[in-house]
Amino acid sequence: MTRNGMTRRALAASMTALAAALPAHAQTSTPNADTRTAGEVTGIEDIVVTAQKRSENLQRTPAAVTAFTGSSLVQSGTTDLRAVQNIVPAARFQQEGATTQVILRGVGSNLDFGNVEPTVAFNVNGIFTPREGTSQPFFDLDRIEVLPGPQGTLYGRNALGGTINVSFKRPTHEAETSGVIEGGNYDLMHATLVQNLPLSDALAVRAAVDYTKRDGYMETGAYSKDDIAVRLGLLYEPSTDVSFYLWGQYTNRDGSPSNLVNKGFDPNTGQFSENAFLRKDPWDELRVGAFADPALLPFGQPIKEKQKYHLWNFGGQLDVQLADGLTLTYIPGYFRLDSHSRYWLGVIPDFKEDNYRLLTQELRLAGDGERLDWLVGLYGYTQRTYGFSYVGKEAGPFGFIASGVLHHRVKGIALFGQATYHLTDAWRITAGGRGSLDKRKANGISPDVGNPLFTFEKSYKRFDFKIGTEYDLTPKVMTYLTYQTAYQPGTFNEVPSTPAKSNRISPPKLSSITGGFKSRFLDNRLQINVEAFYYSYRDLLLQAYDASKPYNEIFNAKAETYGVQIDAVLQPTPDDRLNASVGYLHARTKKYAVAGLERFENLSLPYAADWTINLAYQHDFHLASGYIRPMVDARYESSYFADFVHTPGTRQRPTWRENASITYFADSGRWSAGAWIKNITNKAVIAATAAAGIPGPATAYLEEPRTYGARVTFNF
Repeated sequence: MTRNGMTRRALAASMTALAAALPAHAQTSTPNADTRTAGEVTGIEDIVVTAQKRSENLQRTPAAVTAFTGSSLVQSGTTDLRAVQNIVPAARFQQEGATTQVILRGVGSNLDFGNVEPTVAFNVNGIFTPREGTSQPFFDLDRIEVLPGPQGTLYGRNALGGTINVSFKRPTHEAETSGVIEGGNYDLMHATLVQNLPLSDALAVRAAVDYTKRDGYMETGAYSKDDIAVRLGLLYEPSTDVSFYLWGQYTNRDGSPSNLVNKGFDPNTGQFSENAFLRKDPWDELRVGAFADPALLPFGQPIKEKQKYHLWNFGGQLDVQLADGLTLTYIPGYFRLDSHSRYWLGVIPDFKEDNYRLLTQELRLAGDGERLDWLVGLYGYTQRTYGFSYVGKEAGPFGFIASGVLHHRVKGIALFGQATYHLTDAWRITAGGRGSLDKRKANGISPDVGNPLFTFEKSYKRFDFKIGTEYDLTPKVMTYLTYQTAYQPGTFNEVPSTPAKSNRISPPKLSSITGGFKSRFLDNRLQINVEAFYYSYRDLLLQAYDASKPYNEIFNAKAETYGVQIDAVLQPTPDDRLNASVGYLHARTKKYAVAGLERFENLSLPYAADWTINLAYQHDFHLASGYIRPMVDARYESSYFADFVHTPGTRQRPTWRENASITYFADSGRWSAGAWIKNITNKAVIAATAAAGIPGPATAYLEEPRTYGARVTFNF
């Protein structure tokens, strides 16, 4: 029992039900869009998150968690992870071919080769999902949670820089037919259809299908979509003590990958210019005039290429309440991906293939007591991958292997636990630890001169821990301080080891301190959350990719990151809401493990803008049978470079990007209709970017141009 006489299980269940009904925005939820009436007096509602693998109020979670409900993403026209970056502080979720680069507080993997794993974990329904799975569509979601900073104790490998948790909507015991229909520029057609059926008092099934077709953003027609995803979920609850959720999803992407454009050369002056593109329309990758000279087009003009992307992911969750306050949870998962695509690095064609097979299992036991809340777990995984990349054409000039990992297996096991003890009603302490054993084995064809074969095999042992304290200054103001560590298994360079130089790359390790407070004032109408952080990285993986070089070495480096994040919500009336987030980030390399890189020390990490600002405002106008909600939001990023050596042409200048939407909600909650526009001023912002190109000095993926559309939702 809790100290107020209510079981924590019952409290968590009621909070989860509340959160599911609320279309939350960053950090908090908003009043229910379907049921709120004019003049209703309400403050900022709570939202429940599972960042610490248990349901708890976001305002009681000692971390800077940013959370969104699925309905809020629908309202803003957000259909994938890349668009979520517009509303997350100090984050970049940007496209890189079939994958999405995920970077939180300056840390993330900026290449997608087979020997480079992500440093931010992406989890779907509690199951780790490899990097290429981050580009699956978002539909029929319950919520998304973004946890910046190390999460090594509870999430283990690949959570060095943070964690993103995506949760699907589960089946319910009520009949429901719902959907979304959208159309927009670039001949966008998007539809989602969901059917929920209760088959008995204990059994329910939920099926959803999502389809998107859109013309390409590039002049050639590249960067298009023709994607379909199908999901089936089954929920079996034979009693109040047992719940079994089983789900599966298939995703097929059959559009055209984005081509990269030339950046850093001014065609009017014939000289280097950091912010210049070759064409007035940056998304036009064709060459004209002097740049159409056959000498500059060794493979001809860029064209619209094709991709194949087949993703199967399955999972489940079994929860059994063994006793009051004691729950056993088992989460199995399977991920399979077969993907290959062709695209153009400026005027040079590129081919990339990725294949994944991943099996994961997690078993944990959680207890809630009068003074002690605890959790212990066992986690195991086996991942097999194959990755190959070829620059140029096999029957043409300048062709070479960029990556040739023929066989790559990573497997491991971990034992973890965390406990929070309530010293008093206001003061709590937390301690946790994770012991990990990982083994990596690989072989392949080296991209180095002569393409020799390479092999690699190495085991890693690591113990990470976490200690923290929380104190409630008042019932509405909580302070916290946490120290924790994290690590990622080491990897290899794609070259043979020699007596003079090993291909072994040391495992990255992190020590961190975070502290802050979460607060509510003015009768729950003002919320201010602040977190300061300091991260010290040892052996962080860095790689500066030059598309003209067949081999780009991975380096270990020391790095230091510190900063502060301030999130505020003001709801002066039931109809007005203002969200504001400001993040300052100082992310710098300090020292490299190899000689000759001293001149690059104290430079900012890739894609690590010093300042980010997120602003959003909405107001509800009430009508006789519903209300209209216009919303505007904007994001500012100061300048950043795309690699750690600050290659000319890879710098993004400071940029504001603005979005807006307007939606009519019927009071019945049965339907809504609205419109949205993103990147209103049509800013060209670089995504994955690298050195080289013709004429260069860099080539860049670009984020989406101005897009707009109209949307209708229904729920019966």
